[in-house]
Amino acid sequence: MKHNYFLLIISILLSACLLSNVFCDMTAEEILKKVAEQGFKESFRAALTIKTFKGKKPPTTQALWVCGKLKGDQADFFFDFDEPKESRGLRFLLQTGPGQAPKIFMYLPATQKTISVVTDDPSSDIGGTGLNTDDILGFVPNPKEKYSIAGEEKVGGQNCWIIKIIRPGDKAERLIWVSKQDFTVVKSQDMDASKKIHRTYRVVEFFKTEDGREFPREEEITMPKKNIRILVRQENAVFGVELANALFDPKRFGTYKWKD
Repeated sequence: MKHNYFLLIISILLSACLLSNVFCDMTAEEILKKVAEQGFKESFRAALTIKTFKGKKPPTTQALWVCGKLKGDQADFFFDFDEPKESRGLRFLLQTGPGQAPKIFMYLPATQKTISVVTDDPSSDIGGTGLNTDDILGFVPNPKEKYSIAGEEKVGGQNCWIIKIIRPGDKAERLIWVSKQDFTVVKSQDMDASKKIHRTYRVVEFFKTEDGREFPREEEITMPKKNIRILVRQENAVFGVELANALFDPKRFGTYKWKD
């Protein structure tokens, strides 16, 4: 009996060592590929409340709906603003696919026209919310970027890799903290060419779905140079929901009455 117990301990230790070596041997590219794979795997609908604090000014609040639809490697996201009153009816459509820059369309209710928003930068702001493409997707792969493991650190009780990203033709860099447990992005920092932090994103609260996956419940975004702090709160979310194709059609998403 003691002999079997001893063998069990040895087996557990060997398994732990093997698992540790697997994670240690992972490259930055492999880790980020896992991050991309751990993204949204099914369609969803969520309500967001975004509070923006700027200096000593009273905070402003935005309320909007976000819908996401997946089809193979294609991921489309629909944003519909409810508040404030002057933003009501403003809509955005974000389309992403492997090996291509995100496409962003904006519908302006005042003119009843849809325009294409030109951007090849995943860090670009979406509709003044403070959120960007990387915040929504967790990570958007770009074959032109250079990746490396910059270290390890514990963030919010989770052991993380720190991944350094250098974008093509840019001396600025981005750091991403990736959880070793489930490959979720728990924090990111954007730095300029002088290594000064101009934007920090971090998840301050997670929630678990019925199948045990974790998604952000509340996120904090800070921009020191602008003296801005943003809190993004997910009020509710439904996964595996059927969504109309019109919400993700650049010609129809602006006027489609999806709430009726």
